[in-house]
Amino acid sequence: MLIEHLIYSTALAIFIGMIHYRFFNRDYSWIIIASAYAPDFDVIFDSLLEKMGITVLIYGNTIVHGYFHNIVILTLYAICVAFLLHPFGFKFVDSIFFAGMGFAAHLFEDAMVFKDGYSYFWPLMPQHLGIGLFNYTPNFYGFADKEVLIIGLILLVSSAILRTAYEGTRWVANYLPMSRAISSRKKH
Repeated sequence: MLIEHLIYSTALAIFIGMIHYRFFNRDYSWIIIASAYAPDFDVIFDSLLEKMGITVLIYGNTIVHGYFHNIVILTLYAICVAFLLHPFGFKFVDSIFFAGMGFAAHLFEDAMVFKDGYSYFWPLMPQHLGIGLFNYTPNFYGFADKEVLIIGLILLVSSAILRTAYEGTRWVANYLPMSRAISSRKKH
């Protein structure tokens, strides 16, 4: 679901960024897109720790995919991101909010797609939950599910149209580094 996470988190980032910019005149929504991949760090985390000579066991097992898909890791991740970004001038609360939104978007996308997902509410509820709206099969070149991808693209285009209708095209400069370079050339 790598492509889907990028598309859905970008759609959410555009929408949340619009609202946050309206009230606070700041748009850190790129943090949502970057944080949408954080729950999947569990795929590489165990091998990295193993190379450092550290063994972490959860319920007597090494870390496997799905162990970071819960609200405890979401909270820890959002706080760590806030501490990392604060020295660079990012507001602590904003960083927690945007990092948490990106992480939560990933969890929601997985729950929406998989019927027997992960234990999202661990440690409060250890059951594996999921909504399972789609029969997810990576049928788009083996990378993505066509239905999930189409709905994500519709959401992405809709949020971009909504934000453009509300703010005009100036918000695009925050998302596309090339647009900044082009707009700075036009000024000279």
